[in-house]
Amino acid sequence: MLKRDSVRTAVRLALLAGTAAALGATPVVAQVEEPIAEVVVTGSRIVRPGLETPIPIMAVGQDEFDNRGMRNFADLATSLPQFTPAFGSSRTQSTFSGVAASGLNQANLRNLGAVRSVVLINGRRVPGGTSTNTAVDFNTIPTANIERIETLTGGASAIYGADAVAGVINLITRRDFEGIEIGASYGESGEGDNQNPSAHLMVGGAFGDRGHGLLTLQYDRQGRVSCADRYVCAEDFLWLNPDTQIRGPNAYSGVGLAGTFFTPDGLAITRRNGSFVDEQGQLIQFSTPIDGYNRNAVRDLAIPTTRIMVAAQGDYEVTDGMRAFAELNYGQAEIESQFEGHPFQSNQPGSLFGGGPGIAGLQPSIPIDNPFVPAPLRAQILAEDPDATEITWWQRFAFNNRGATSTRESVRAVVGFNGEFDSLAGFGSDWHWEVHYVYGRTDVNLGTDGLVGTDRLYYGLRVEPDPDNPGAFRCSDPAARATGCIPINPFADYTQEMLDYLIVSASSTGRSELENIVGYLGGSLFELPAGPLSAVLGVEYRRFSGFLDYDNVINKGLATGNQIQDVDFAAIHTREAFVETVVPIVRDLPFARAVNLEAAYRRSESDGSTEYGTWKYGGDWAPIDELRIRAMRARSVRTPVPGELSGIGQTFGVVQDPCTVARRNANPTRAANCAADGVPADYNPGQIIEQGVAGLTGGNPDLEPEVATTLTYGFVWTPSFAPGLAITVDRFQLEIDEIIASVSRQTALNMCYDTVDRQFCDVVTRGSHVLLPGADYVLESVNEQLQNVASMDIRGVDVSADYAFDLGGQRDLGRLSLSALITFYDKAEQVPLPGDDPLDLLGAAGGSTIDQGYVRRTANANIGWMRGGLTANWNMRYIGKADMSPDSAEAGFPKIGSHVYHNLRAGYTFDRGMFENTEVYVGINNVFDKEPPFFASGTAGTQALDTIPGYYDIFGRSYFAGTRIRF
Repeated sequence: MLKRDSVRTAVRLALLAGTAAALGATPVVAQVEEPIAEVVVTGSRIVRPGLETPIPIMAVGQDEFDNRGMRNFADLATSLPQFTPAFGSSRTQSTFSGVAASGLNQANLRNLGAVRSVVLINGRRVPGGTSTNTAVDFNTIPTANIERIETLTGGASAIYGADAVAGVINLITRRDFEGIEIGASYGESGEGDNQNPSAHLMVGGAFGDRGHGLLTLQYDRQGRVSCADRYVCAEDFLWLNPDTQIRGPNAYSGVGLAGTFFTPDGLAITRRNGSFVDEQGQLIQFSTPIDGYNRNAVRDLAIPTTRIMVAAQGDYEVTDGMRAFAELNYGQAEIESQFEGHPFQSNQPGSLFGGGPGIAGLQPSIPIDNPFVPAPLRAQILAEDPDATEITWWQRFAFNNRGATSTRESVRAVVGFNGEFDSLAGFGSDWHWEVHYVYGRTDVNLGTDGLVGTDRLYYGLRVEPDPDNPGAFRCSDPAARATGCIPINPFADYTQEMLDYLIVSASSTGRSELENIVGYLGGSLFELPAGPLSAVLGVEYRRFSGFLDYDNVINKGLATGNQIQDVDFAAIHTREAFVETVVPIVRDLPFARAVNLEAAYRRSESDGSTEYGTWKYGGDWAPIDELRIRAMRARSVRTPVPGELSGIGQTFGVVQDPCTVARRNANPTRAANCAADGVPADYNPGQIIEQGVAGLTGGNPDLEPEVATTLTYGFVWTPSFAPGLAITVDRFQLEIDEIIASVSRQTALNMCYDTVDRQFCDVVTRGSHVLLPGADYVLESVNEQLQNVASMDIRGVDVSADYAFDLGGQRDLGRLSLSALITFYDKAEQVPLPGDDPLDLLGAAGGSTIDQGYVRRTANANIGWMRGGLTANWNMRYIGKADMSPDSAEAGFPKIGSHVYHNLRAGYTFDRGMFENTEVYVGINNVFDKEPPFFASGTAGTQALDTIPGYYDIFGRSYFAGTRIRF
């Protein structure tokens, strides 16, 4: 019978094999003399000695969570070199990502996005964290019951199926815990915010002499950090010119609280101290430093998140050689984000009432005969244009700040059987098998507060005297009056009655479901001179479905913000068969202590139409006992998810028509295509037409899978002259083609007219416009749709080193453990469209919201010390010197200097008396209170911040303390 995975041995493998870098003071490193058990390692289903895997794996133990006072792997991941900040889907970067992403906490492996990694618990899939894609939200996963987390950096679709493009994150839970453990901790920043109370209860033990169970309850809350309390975002900041940083009133928003009302000649009139005229009787013109709005002051720097998590697992030996097992996870995350009120502009798409592509919405402008219009303003407008009928106006609707109050609930249930037997009817040996079923479901209830009903605003501004109430007014439209319309006066402070009428909330609900059935059989088929030839055969069925329904006020454009259509229900069914084998070639020869080859292949069919194959092949060579050289090449895929297959949002905005008189002669192809479409050579539309080009942006049901090819090669060195030392160096190369991405509306329009074969013309519509009577060639809309268009080429080197040794010999000065993990990137290129010049992302920390860069060098290191019950750890995190964005240096902006953060922790475990088996600990993160750097506007990879949380600490010096009691 096989000796199965023991926790102690598996952790030791991870530390010593060089297949991992466990960044913590882990005392089990000392036990190098124990025999190595055969285990199933991440990235394979073949039982083997853990030292022999040819795939680089990084392991993080429970110690690393303790060393940083963290209780969420996504928070910890950003400090590890293989990961980058999860742009747009983390607690500190999703304020402006939309309600569907607000408050998510996802892990971004190799900066390829959370959707390109597979997350497993004990080797079995985890449901996605939203209702429209497979990316996992770590907010709903407890960490108290985690033994270690193994991260495989490289393609693994041949083993785990689609989505394992960047790699695999496998959370391995404690399997042998017996007793009761109670833990509690508290942390907060030196500023008194980001309060983080956390607690857990874990109960485990045997039932009968054949079973074991573990129950974990965990609570965690991470408090709000407001921009108002941090210098990096307390004031609006503008940095468009390398030589000029603007912070404070001059950078404020031009959409102010008091409202701005435009005259036909372009004067911007506002109200100060309740009056529209100054002491000289002149109309007051808007001034940004005086009348502007500080958006940053009401934004969240870190979104408050409350998490409740439950995990239960158990196994029972049904018969000799067969066990039944089950796992149950439940997680609930509640978030409450806030940001500034809507910047209403009556002439802009997000403020229109209704409408859609090809259908003009109604502008909630103010009729000139509105009785609330101040007399001096009306006189000025009519003096400039006696025929004026409407007033264009802007106002910050900060009656009730916008934000998201949302709940996400995730359930995961696993049942299965596994076992071992000696032979299969006399064939082979050491057989093992497993059949399991995973059901996962995520429900989202997403609320958006602080919206203004554009239909209510439109009708509320159309006012007439009330014949039944002399001196009072009513809404002009009878149907609107019947539904409770209230006259709106934007020229004074809004009354509570007006606010109650105008303010609306919207919600969206959705659900995603995962069903996964896996069955496999593996063993040693026969003996070769160098050892057994091992293989695994298996089949898998996977179904992922999801949808997201928005409120009617969003669907129909009845609230401030663009119209968004639902993500329709979609289900992706995948049927697969796979095979994996390990072939020992040579054993115990000079300069060939071991040579092994490894390969796997998986054939997949998705919904009966899309078929694809994924594979891996490689091996390892140990010329001497202390050195193992390894290499692996793999093909992986990522299949489209429901959020990419459907879901349409309305968009309006500036699109420059290539066929105007000023642009059509840029090249002969463009001029010919414009003429072919009937656009006259003297076509010169007004600015308002180009500013309001409509369009749809959304999913595409015809998307194909992304295809990635990865290559890793390197070595593991465990020198005999330094027991406890392990060094690994691994080169990685990752190329992805057919990446699912959008082609911008401007790019699509330009290519329609600049290419002979008229690319992307199917998303362009021309027609008539009310401002150009008789013209049928006006640019009406340009759609934007996800397509398989982009490619990436990422290359670099991972280096890890671990060393543990006793101090003082006979004097017993304790045990010192050293570890370091470093990633060097030397190539990072993206080709947005086939045939385009590559965009060089190397050496940049940020970028736009869709093209973040790759810092050349990042590292994480630990120095740990243990003596008796006393432990201490010093963690250092390094982010190398970097450009702000891929093009910031060319534009003249300075580099961001290298940053080093220092984090300390000390703890003591009592081994006798009434506090026996009780640990107490304290720690400090960002010991030297290092401030985050400012980034040029638009280069931080987020719409709301001028720095990059995750890379650069935004909390400042923080403190934590806790205790763990075991019975």
